[in-house]
Amino acid sequence: MGLKHIFISHAGQDAELANRLAEHLRNAGHDTCVDTKDLGMGDNAISFMNESIAEAHTVIILFSKHSAGAAWQKLEMDAAVWNEVAQDGGGCIVVRLDDTQIPPLLGPKVYGTLQPDDPASLQELLEALCRVTLPKQTSSSIIAEALKPASKNPFRHLRAEFFENRPDLHAKAFAPPDALKVGALEEMKPCLLEGSRGTGKSMLLLSLRARNFLLRHKGTEGNSAHVFGFYLKLSRGAVCNAGVATVADADPPAALGKHAVQVTDVAAQEITIQIIESLISELSYCISRKFIGFDHLLEKPLSEALDTLLFGAGSHLVATLEELLDKLADAHKQIASFIRRRFIYGESPSVPFASFDLDQLKRVVKLIKRRVPALADAMFVTLLDEYENLFPYQQRIVNGLVKLGPPEISVKIAKKLGSGDISGTMTGQDLQETHDYTRIALVYDVENADQRRAYLELLRHIIVNFLRSENLTTKDVNHLLPEDTTEEFPEEKIKVEVAKLCKVTTAEFDSWPDERRRERWTYYREAAAYRVLLGSKGRRSEKRFSGFNQLAIISSGVIRYMQEILGVAYHLTFGTGAPAADDLVLPADKQSRAVHFVSQHNLTTLSRSVEGDGEDLKYFLLDLGDCLRHKLMKHTSEPEAARLTIEDPERLDDGELHALKRILAIGVREGVFQTREGLPAFKPKHTSDPHPAEFNICRIYAPVLEISPRLRWRTPVECRALLGLLQAGNRATAMQQLKADLVRVRKQKSDDPQVQLTLSDGDVK
Repeated sequence: MGLKHIFISHAGQDAELANRLAEHLRNAGHDTCVDTKDLGMGDNAISFMNESIAEAHTVIILFSKHSAGAAWQKLEMDAAVWNEVAQDGGGCIVVRLDDTQIPPLLGPKVYGTLQPDDPASLQELLEALCRVTLPKQTSSSIIAEALKPASKNPFRHLRAEFFENRPDLHAKAFAPPDALKVGALEEMKPCLLEGSRGTGKSMLLLSLRARNFLLRHKGTEGNSAHVFGFYLKLSRGAVCNAGVATVADADPPAALGKHAVQVTDVAAQEITIQIIESLISELSYCISRKFIGFDHLLEKPLSEALDTLLFGAGSHLVATLEELLDKLADAHKQIASFIRRRFIYGESPSVPFASFDLDQLKRVVKLIKRRVPALADAMFVTLLDEYENLFPYQQRIVNGLVKLGPPEISVKIAKKLGSGDISGTMTGQDLQETHDYTRIALVYDVENADQRRAYLELLRHIIVNFLRSENLTTKDVNHLLPEDTTEEFPEEKIKVEVAKLCKVTTAEFDSWPDERRRERWTYYREAAAYRVLLGSKGRRSEKRFSGFNQLAIISSGVIRYMQEILGVAYHLTFGTGAPAADDLVLPADKQSRAVHFVSQHNLTTLSRSVEGDGEDLKYFLLDLGDCLRHKLMKHTSEPEAARLTIEDPERLDDGELHALKRILAIGVREGVFQTREGLPAFKPKHTSDPHPAEFNICRIYAPVLEISPRLRWRTPVECRALLGLLQAGNRATAMQQLKADLVRVRKQKSDDPQVQLTLSDGDVK
């Protein structure tokens, strides 16, 4: 198993200590259950106890003088010991809280004594428990070791920052890039790229950056370029010191009065300076490395002309582009100083600049085109990353560039899916999608044949090119990633489960005509295999995942997840050393272990990687996983169903459901949940006739949640049921009710495509 499920059994008088212990274990990465915390008013205590003990990897029994009179704890202890011995279930650990005599049956399971009032004793016990229940290395530590920048692992380059000064590697790794996405980027029309974490937003922007684009097209453009892109990671800049609220959706407060206009103008000039700085920096880089043809004797007159244009004829003229960049850096300092002095210290300093605007930027582009022959016919593209970082009024400034920049300059923007974007501009002319810009969703739907084909082709290029960058070779990706075709479970066991799903006995199933039997076997075999796997209590084995197609699909169309899987599989196979042979192969068992490590890592790190809401998101996902796993085991006809359909999405606008709407939006933004074409889709078109809103749990979480990654059937849910999973005192009740609802068979229309006996294109075989 991946994440360790721990159940703490205790007497009522020891509840406070049990809760403290549970909190520490959760912080250590365990999914921990305590009845006083998770059992709500009116819950079925017997059912809760049975399920908690049956699914626990470890049962910790807090034994004290109160245990003798604790009827419920006696039942829990008996059930836990019987489950461990008779059903190969989770292991029992006894922690003594005092010197009370231990029953003989529990004697061999005593692990230690806890002094409740001694912090050192608690810390010592926690460390000991973690050594027993956690593996020697956590999934996150294994991934950190596998993908550390100094390693020789060819798949370690996960972040765009790595390619800052390695345009050769970026050009190789992403050549040719996905035409479905890049085609629109290379047109003059501005684009807005949306994607969750790891979908390649920055990588795609960087594919147009001049240093990368020119290398990728080396030899095909002659001595000129038809695209010259320059990259900027957006931030709020110096205006954060102007007393502007720091929440993401805040504009300059009314308290600034007339000064709000001044703040907005200074912010617009600062953004313009940053863009010009990015342009000149990219130009300097490309000239110095001879990516474009340019006589170095012409740099001085070019630098002087740009200096005069930007700062006026009276300034001291620079001789090189690097000196001009230093002068622009000083401009940043002057703006920061003005903001601090004006709005923090209440002084009345002079405005440092009044000329940096879109027209100034356009004049810079025209001057460069005149002075650099290789760029005379190039399309200049400003590549703006992390748009979601900006305040709304700063987004309006950027929107003005999108609206009014062409044809002199095009703008390509990347933002996180689910984060806000607005249509307004500072000129009062709203942006219009399709008319002013193209929106590109960077989520590959692996169930769509065309998108899956493009995704697989892109992965093939990335894998082969990364290997070449480290002087490694393989025949092809299918040779690199062999699939394990051996039987994972005995056929007879699977047949029993298939027969149950067909609502017949195995003898009746065997008596069916061959064609009908094969049809149902294909239809239900994978679900039956999961039931065999999950039917093994306690320390059950892991589901196997191997082969290029299967790994690509389990990555859910997110490039970073695929890179993490390959990087960990490489590390598990070769460690820190180099392969012994030139022909590289990653064994199927190492691929499968890598999938489980990556799955667990991405779940457990949600708490740390999503500020403020990560813990809630993680446990919301765990609870959904528990419910869907229950459906996988119990539903009589539609077991594989990680595709959730909200039947009353119009209610998400109700104030009382704000927490649910927020967690779903954050889940989409972080890639935990995926929607069709990557769009949020939670709002209905008409509140009077709402359309069910569908969202899928990203497949990378399926292994750790122990659910099938195949989205075979829909799981209808209501907002109220999901909200219950976010309410601490109501979690257990909400989960029990949702589990009961999920296994009810609903009548479906005969023309429902989900009822047809076919597998979708993206199903994991």
